[in-house]
Amino acid sequence: MIGTSFQQGILRKLSEYGPVYIVGGAVRDALLGIPSKDLDLVSVLSLQEIYTLLSDGGYNPHVMGAKQQTLSLFQGTDRMDIVSFDGEIKRDALHRDFTLNALYQDVRTGEIKDPLKGLEDLKIRRLRACGSADERFNEDPLRTLRLVRLAIRHNFTIEPETWQAALDHVPDLKNVSFERVTVELGRILLLDEVDKALGLLNDLGYFQAYIPELARLKGLIQNQSFTMDAWEHTCQVVKNTPMNVLVRLAALFHDLGTWKTAEGKRHFLEHEKESVRLVQEILPRFRWSMVLQGGSRGERELMFLVGHHSLGALTFKSDLKQDLINSKVHKKAQRLAWQIGWDGQKFDTQRVENLLDLWRADFLAGNQNTGEYRERINRIQDEIRTINLVLIERTNSLDWRVFEKFAHAKGLEGKQFGRLKEQIRSRAMMDTDICFDLNFLEKEYQLFWHNSDS
Repeated sequence: MIGTSFQQGILRKLSEYGPVYIVGGAVRDALLGIPSKDLDLVSVLSLQEIYTLLSDGGYNPHVMGAKQQTLSLFQGTDRMDIVSFDGEIKRDALHRDFTLNALYQDVRTGEIKDPLKGLEDLKIRRLRACGSADERFNEDPLRTLRLVRLAIRHNFTIEPETWQAALDHVPDLKNVSFERVTVELGRILLLDEVDKALGLLNDLGYFQAYIPELARLKGLIQNQSFTMDAWEHTCQVVKNTPMNVLVRLAALFHDLGTWKTAEGKRHFLEHEKESVRLVQEILPRFRWSMVLQGGSRGERELMFLVGHHSLGALTFKSDLKQDLINSKVHKKAQRLAWQIGWDGQKFDTQRVENLLDLWRADFLAGNQNTGEYRERINRIQDEIRTINLVLIERTNSLDWRVFEKFAHAKGLEGKQFGRLKEQIRSRAMMDTDICFDLNFLEKEYQLFWHNSDS
């Protein structure tokens, strides 16, 4: 039987009182040999009857959906959604999105009912809308994005009438909530072949309609040594990143500013600032805080990564031409790790990792992607990762009570206290052999006042 033990308990409970069918992606995935954590059910019982049965059975159903017509149950990462229907399977199927998702498995017998020939489509790996494609996308324009996700995830072809209807209804996505669109785009960004998904979204005209800042990168030649245009490069960078929504989103937006500045000129040097400005304009069109770890902080991290994505390449430009990791490279790596990792309150090792992932992805999509250069960037990044661990340990080990007593004795407070503390913190991070004692603090104190007077 499909489902976890938690889900199967609910299936057995409901099937005692009438026909219950598992429908949608769980049936499709089971036939493809793919496990599924989410189950969609339809039952001939009324929603109130289902609610009462489950509540009396010790479950905790929640009424969900804009029209309050779905009961949802959760346990860990498992989810089950249940709706009531009149028992007419074909009528229900005609309002689902694709025939592959209109397969109904009888919980009691295991029989699969296929009112719209979805099994045939599954056999030839074809995505086809249920009934009238135009009506299905008109009912819910978000299905245009779901079409892309399913096609790329499962390597399905798209039936021509379904594709044309999707093209026609992309403009209707403006009527779909920011939240639903963002969640679907987040799922697309986590696909294995995310570059193909981005290409399909572009073919649909999605970016032209909703993120024109991306669409205009197509055809933009970066320089004569590049074989890819800016759009192809962007897709390759996204593909090169690990499955991390934050890093992939930063990769998608990292070169937006190469197109033009506010004055309308093409802008490659120091394009990071322009890219950040454009990201700030794009963010209100979505709800990325829903899918990024840390919510609104995740959006700030996104802008940070976009704004600093070239830092590694610029810092180690000359060092990528040599094989040795010398003391000079070590110092550069130390400064870079501290500059990136310290956010003003804590040292964030994950931020350093994210930037390294973005830098590497960008590098691998460039014209220096040779075995020799890959070995060098690997060595440099390994050095930074080692320093990353040292810095977090050093940050956590510093005893600031010594400094606070020292500062109090000197009569420091407010902004002066804060500035001296940051100066000392940075110095202690750059030289981990420093003894954090009164002699060190006194020297830094004298240097602080010398710099303040000059």
